[in-house]
Amino acid sequence: MALSCPICGSQTAPTDTVCRVCGAPLSAPTDGAGHSAALPPGTTLQGGQYVLKGVLGQGGFGITYDAQGERLGLRVALKELFVSGSVRRGRDVFVPGSLSLQEAQGLKNGFLEEAKVLARFNDPGIVRVLNYFEENGTAYLVMEFLEGETLGTAIEKRGPLPPLVAAHIADSAAHTLALVHGAGLLHRDIKPDNLFLEKSGRIVLIDFGSVRAFAPGQTVSHTRLVTPGYAPLEQYGSQAKFGPYTDIYALGATLYHALTGQMPPPATDLMLGTPLPPLPAQTPPNLREAVLRAMALRVEDRPQDARALQALLRGEGPKTPTPAPQTAAPQTPVPQPRPTPAPPPPPAVREARRAPAPAPATAPAPVPRPVPPAPVVVRTPPPSPPPPANRARARRTGRTLTVLSFLLGGGALGVLWASGSAAQDFPPGVVTPVTAGLVGAAAGAFTGALVWWAMPVMLPVVAALTAYLAAQQSGYFLPTALSVSVMAAVLSLLFMRLIRRI
Repeated sequence: MALSCPICGSQTAPTDTVCRVCGAPLSAPTDGAGHSAALPPGTTLQGGQYVLKGVLGQGGFGITYDAQGERLGLRVALKELFVSGSVRRGRDVFVPGSLSLQEAQGLKNGFLEEAKVLARFNDPGIVRVLNYFEENGTAYLVMEFLEGETLGTAIEKRGPLPPLVAAHIADSAAHTLALVHGAGLLHRDIKPDNLFLEKSGRIVLIDFGSVRAFAPGQTVSHTRLVTPGYAPLEQYGSQAKFGPYTDIYALGATLYHALTGQMPPPATDLMLGTPLPPLPAQTPPNLREAVLRAMALRVEDRPQDARALQALLRGEGPKTPTPAPQTAAPQTPVPQPRPTPAPPPPPAVREARRAPAPAPATAPAPVPRPVPPAPVVVRTPPPSPPPPANRARARRTGRTLTVLSFLLGGGALGVLWASGSAAQDFPPGVVTPVTAGLVGAAAGAFTGALVWWAMPVMLPVVAALTAYLAAQQSGYFLPTALSVSVMAAVLSLLFMRLIRRI
């Protein structure tokens, strides 16, 4: 069953008041005449068990009432499922015609599933469900009444929170998430409006309408529900690997909002290079580390569960790794000739050489009577190999000399041949290919040494053909050209191999 935003068409959840993709407001429930469809004060439900006193809030998919539980005399929050477009006739609710009967029933089942999920927990950090029932053609959820305001409202009224207050909220919310994740569930919609700051000091996680089960390490299919600024990258896809780290990102983004007073950029914008504005300078290092690690785009760079996030908040988790200093490998000692016995060292030096175990704090160990020590054998390590920099410098020098020798040798052969002195000592048809091949191979080896194997065959072939055709000055004999090319390629590869080994 899919409900969509009337502006952008994105899927929305039953409890959303604004579109999670484009931010468009979703209309509050109204009747056919455009008036509020809320039940009037004094209305009773469940045979008089609950009496409505007024409306606490309403959005595109439901209405929340301030109600009185008559049996126990408790003030409660009573949530009614009322999809935008529905019509109320008397007290009965009729879903809009755009929804089929199966879709309407699925929406109702999902609403009641939220109640069943909440009923599994008994923790101060999770809103308590007292009852749920169906009546008037719709469903109702009875929850404890919370006095206070959401974190989002607090930020709107008073701006950024003090770091100590934000750290307390972070630790409490992480504790609650650890319980939710331990039950195999993901909240999937952590944001300032879903953290309630009760007057008593409790931090309560609310709105479990988007909760889904997850299987660690497995790819699952979830309905795409995204709150820009708080949803991680993996939540933008319908099929991905979800885990506690998904909610960790959202909590980190929520804490960022609380510390800066500004909603963070969407994860998609951060991926494309939009910078994340810095946290306030007075943010404690532990809190700063926790927020930035939680908002990492890569799943493996985030704390993998809520307990790990709590450890970062308390300064107990691993910090950002720094490169370890390079240490030389220990050298195997080489036995040396036995030296002349040295004079006895002072007792303190003798004790340090023996490296004794620390004595108990209650009674110091008795001082032993001095005895002549055994001769100390001084072992000198073997000479260390030359530094890598010297070896690299020598290798570069050898390569340069080899390349120059190839160039000079090939050039000399070319000059000799051109002068005619060498042509008289060799049979016709041999001098030209050999000389052209050597010149081309040397040129190819030199150029190939500069680009290092980028074009080890093409360059000498082209160079050899060019030298051969220039030497011939007339005609083009294919067998000779091919033989020169092959010879130049082979020689060039041999030369380059030699260069790399020097």
